[in-house]
Amino acid sequence: MWRGKLSGDVNSRPAESVFPRKPGRPLVVLGAGGHARVAADAARAAGCEVAGLLAPDAAAGERIGDWMLLGGDEKLAQPGFVAAHAFVVGIGDAALRRSRSLALRDLGAELASVVHPAATLAPDVGLGAGSVVFAGAVVNTGSRIGDFCIVNTRASIDHDAELADGVQVGPGAVLAGAVHCAADAFIGSGAVVLPGLRVGARAVVGAGAVVTRDVPPDVTVTGNPAREPGDAT
Repeated sequence: MWRGKLSGDVNSRPAESVFPRKPGRPLVVLGAGGHARVAADAARAAGCEVAGLLAPDAAAGERIGDWMLLGGDEKLAQPGFVAAHAFVVGIGDAALRRSRSLALRDLGAELASVVHPAATLAPDVGLGAGSVVFAGAVVNTGSRIGDFCIVNTRASIDHDAELADGVQVGPGAVLAGAVHCAADAFIGSGAVVLPGLRVGARAVVGAGAVVTRDVPPDVTVTGNPAREPGDAT
């Protein structure tokens, strides 16, 4: 069983407010796919002013559903644009979400967190910058969620869990108490991770998997019990 250390990967920041103050500036969502639109919907439901979506090669003034396209990356170089807005990256791919979030931070942008009002978070949950928590999600006491994480629709995160920066928990997934997920780990839709286990950095837990032992970094596990392909143990 892998019991590698997660130091440096898991959040050590103190608890922050689980209901971040609304950005003092209109919110721009980077991305124009389904995840970006869900993030924009969640922000609007939480009472944020959403300016629109920003995506490479997007034509300003066009609409996708309810949302206005503001244009492409050239907008970030427009004088005053970054200072006038808050931002969240609405991209599902972990590596791209991380790189775009860090690039915005380097520009001095405010990275906002979005919590849908239909999510339930304990008062002592710590929530990092640029993270999103969608409708029906539950995050219980003592848990910490890092920067630019995704806690998707109806996901359940029990007490004292640790999600490092960039972790994505898919719709309907369940993390039992004291589960630790290292940076950029991906927990697929409907997966279950049993209490106290560790999921390594960039590991992938497939949809519907039941994780009964620690998952090393950079591997994919599937099934019940969850195993790497070819692992018969």
